[in-house]
Amino acid sequence: MNEMSSAMNISRVENAMARSRVYALLATGFRYPDEEIFSQLADGAYAGAIANALAVCAANMAGGFQEILTGLQAATSRQELEAAYISAFETNMPEPSVALYEGSHHLHGNKPELLLELKSFYRAFGLTMAESENDLEDSLTAELEFMQFLTAKQAQAEDGTLDKLPYLRAQKDFLERHLAAWLPPLQAEAESKLKNPFYQALIALANRFVALDVQAVERDVAGQHVQ
Repeated sequence: MNEMSSAMNISRVENAMARSRVYALLATGFRYPDEEIFSQLADGAYAGAIANALAVCAANMAGGFQEILTGLQAATSRQELEAAYISAFETNMPEPSVALYEGSHHLHGNKPELLLELKSFYRAFGLTMAESENDLEDSLTAELEFMQFLTAKQAQAEDGTLDKLPYLRAQKDFLERHLAAWLPPLQAEAESKLKNPFYQALIALANRFVALDVQAVERDVAGQHVQ
């Protein structure tokens, strides 16, 4: 392998790892902000970590995320963020909540069919929902963590020892059929209902990143087919 090819592979590995990092950070942000989660969100470190990952995997568009990232730095206490999370996503009190579940925004047939489709996606890669999570397959955190997994596997395959195309195809199919399809209506609903700047910004960030990422993955898959 010549030096140029090696450098290109390293760049692709870094890009995939950065994408995986963004998906992991997004999933963390949408979890209930208990003490452990809040410690990862506080003091601006969370927004900084996302900005650093975006600088690698979305360098040409990183500036377009700056206003959104500012919303993730809003100072608040854990108790205030917990109350905001419960109000935003669970109780419909004192303001209407929005659901962090695909089935509430974008259905393929009906909810059982959607859950079966998602289970099939996960099981194809040896994954199942952890019983300790006590959550459904169409939760936003589950779908973001699945993309974290697929992009991490792609990073492992970028050195040429494994075929990365199955992971790219799975990313393309999953984003097109799921995250890229239901995050826009989630954001539209959040804009009309939510008041908390952190969660408004987090949903906007997830929607914008996925919209860019699905385009990049589609180009990568098309490029693999013409090689």
